[in-house]
Amino acid sequence: MPEATAGPRSSVLDVTTDTFEKEVISRSRTTPVLVDFWATWCGPCRTLSPILEKLAAEGGGAWVLAKVDIDRSQDLASAFGIQSVPTVVVVKGGQVVDGFLGAQPEPKIRELLLKHVRPARDAVAEALELERAGKPGEAIARLRDRAKEARDDWKARGELARLLALAGALGEAELLLDALPEEQREIPAAQAARAILSAQEHAGDLEKLQRAVVGAPDDVEARLRLGRALVAARSGPQQRFVMSLRQHRVQTP
Repeated sequence: MPEATAGPRSSVLDVTTDTFEKEVISRSRTTPVLVDFWATWCGPCRTLSPILEKLAAEGGGAWVLAKVDIDRSQDLASAFGIQSVPTVVVVKGGQVVDGFLGAQPEPKIRELLLKHVRPARDAVAEALELERAGKPGEAIARLRDRAKEARDDWKARGELARLLALAGALGEAELLLDALPEEQREIPAAQAARAILSAQEHAGDLEKLQRAVVGAPDDVEARLRLGRALVAARSGPQQRFVMSLRQHRVQTP
């Protein structure tokens, strides 16, 4: 069975005797940890493991799955009195508080989680509420925190790029978008951020052309250039951004 990939913010960790104190006991004082005792030769483990890993990913950091290979960490298995695998225990506050034996169906595992895990906050939903309340700065701060907590929360990073673009932090928004994996660049938040960046660019061009017309009202070529730019802006998806972002600027006479 493939082993889980551990990372600094991962919700699925491979744990050994050497790392158990830090990754399970210490971590459980702030975040519930489900410890999955398994073995490579165990058929039911191959059934249970994908379910646990799926639920851990869905949890968004509200809890952590720690996987212990009993053949590699026999002393841990002995300390917990493991007689068969899979065995799953819930550790909170440094203590075992619950658990189950054997491969359980997903609904049963969800019931167990509901008893011991507080749902993770939806950072994106919170940020959108702050934006609607007219607090874009707070929304950006919330998404910055989320981006640090979960580096693979692409939706949060896309929304952060969108808000930064609206706030005029174009360089930072561009960097966030460029850092997205290829398969995540078409998510709605990322597309909206790209459209805003494009709109900002077009709006800047329009302002220059508008000022040129104001400064030389008899310059027919300047008016033609402005007209062509307006048609181009209004024909693309960025039209509403150009109009909303720049409606207070100098108008063409």
